[in-house]
Amino acid sequence: MKQVVNFRLSHQAITALSMLEDKMHTSKTAIIEEALQLYAKKVLFPRGEIFDFAGILNDEEADLLLKNIQSSKVNKDIDIDL
Repeated sequence: MKQVVNFRLSHQAITALSMLEDKMHTSKTAIIEEALQLYAKKVLFPRGEIFDFAGILNDEEADLLLKNIQSSKVNKDIDIDL
């Protein structure tokens, strides 16, 4: 059973919440719960920037990227002029 909680929201927040409720065809409670879950994950379990790129490559592109990374780890011939 859900617990009753009282809090105050700005006029802008109430307007945004109402618009989301209409657009998403769900309750204000569901919207606030989902937003809170996402915010908590972001703050409590921050992830590295690399995850921002997750899923943007197809299999062939990902395989090529991994191959290039692996070959750059093996080939460490660096030419430095001092």
